[in-house]
Amino acid sequence: EHELLPVQSSGINAEYGGAEMNLDKNPFEAGLDPFIKSNKKTSFIGQEAVRALKDKEQKCRLAMLHVNTNDALDPYGNETIWFNNKVVGNTTSGGYSYQAKSSVCFAYLPPELTALGSNVYVELLGVRYPATVVNDPMYDTEATRTRNALKAAAQA
Repeated sequence: EHELLPVQSSGINAEYGGAEMNLDKNPFEAGLDPFIKSNKKTSFIGQEAVRALKDKEQKCRLAMLHVNTNDALDPYGNETIWFNNKVVGNTTSGGYSYQAKSSVCFAYLPPELTALGSNVYVELLGVRYPATVVNDPMYDTEATRTRNALKAAAQA
């Protein structure tokens, strides 16, 4: 009666979901600037283009958002981002993060809205949900969640 289909897992917790880089975005907008060495002594294909992009003001930046949906609805990608009743960007990928215990997504936003704690709205099925810019990636490098669970089980 119900056809079940595989869906995207929450791999977004630790790495880009796959739609963050395309022909419409450049590596600086995607936040890859720490990996771009435009002043290399040896030349490379595209070096002049990279230098020109580096000096150019970026129209947007990639940011990670926590989305407060309070229900079973999660962003998946290409949802509209709103700020002050104006469309300011779009999501690229998203889903539910079991690590963060909330809906999360990547989104391209104007640079002034990518500061940690900035608040915007993500439109899902015609409803605007509040979202906050957070650090990415959101994973537990110290395995504290696992350790806390093991301690609680040992005390039980």
